Amino acid sequence: MKISVLPFLFYFFPLISFAQEINKNDEARYLEEDKKKISVVGGLSYLHNSFGLLYENKIFRLRPNDAFYTEFFLRYRWLDVSFSFAPKLTNINNDDPEKGKTKYFNFGFTFFLSPKIRQYLYFSQVKGLYFQDTKEFLQMLYGSDYNEEGYLQFPDAKYRSFKGETSYLWIGNKSDYRSFNNMTYQPLKDVFVVSTGLFYQYNILSDMNKTIYQGNTFTEIQNSPSKDIRIALRSGGGIQKKIKNWYAILEVYPEIYYAKLIGEDFHEFNIGGYSNGRIGYDNGKCFFGAGAQLNLINSSNENFYSATQWLFRAGIGFRLNSPTFVNKNFDKIDNILK
Repeated sequence: MKISVLPFLFYFFPLISFAQEINKNDEARYLEEDKKKISVVGGLSYLHNSFGLLYENKIFRLRPNDAFYTEFFLRYRWLDVSFSFAPKLTNINNDDPEKGKTKYFNFGFTFFLSPKIRQYLYFSQVKGLYFQDTKEFLQMLYGSDYNEEGYLQFPDAKYRSFKGETSYLWIGNKSDYRSFNNMTYQPLKDVFVVSTGLFYQYNILSDMNKTIYQGNTFTEIQNSPSKDIRIALRSGGGIQKKIKNWYAILEVYPEIYYAKLIGEDFHEFNIGGYSNGRIGYDNGKCFFGAGAQLNLINSSNENFYSATQWLFRAGIGFRLNSPTFVNKNFDKIDNILK
């Protein structure tokens, strides 16, 4: 019975969507006006993420310290820029002496190569990690009697991730799918989409030579970066329901993936799933909402490859008119991408 609920929702939502359909002329007018507006969002996110360190055929977890962090998004047409950092006016992250400080930087954008082909590119960097399994690691080195408290910190460690996805919309088009990307796009009507996408990711873990433990600093002269790739084939669908200025969005994408540690005899094929949901309010000028992402990988080495296990995000934003000279330059680019 539980298995039939999700397919039922995907079939049911398109049938009730006609009540929220807007006039095509109104939609075309909005899309044209949106080209001359800049969307700005500020919010707070909770990120549960872990990386991996392979040692003696065992996976140990590296984690960023800042679970909560502040985010800012800026969108103009198809260009999305995000910047994030740990909040300083709260006591959410107050354990820097034990786990060190973490800094985030994100940059990405999405555009359509055609009305049906969507291209997504993204770069993220996390600097400053701590060794969550410090005690287990040191017990493996010095014996089970080792019982010191504390975490190994890697203050200079950088985890850089280059991500991309090329997807084809079997049902829907770029105007329907815009609001699924993020909160900066205003949902216009009830939408049902189905797509298949090829996801690819290249990760680099570097600068692990400096270590801090119990207030002492250790430096290793030689340290080679760890590199890995991941390729996944995703196929699934999404629904968007709009009631006046309120809306709800849900996406589910099962996936088959291949992961490989470059330079090492370590790789695997496996299955997983990606899902995304959001609810919010948007009247065209100002908007707010909250959402969550869940990324599950059915893997015995699930902590090795960079993957957001789950993410919660809430934010508020507004739209303002963009400068004329910016509009003219992007008009030229849009003509090329048509």
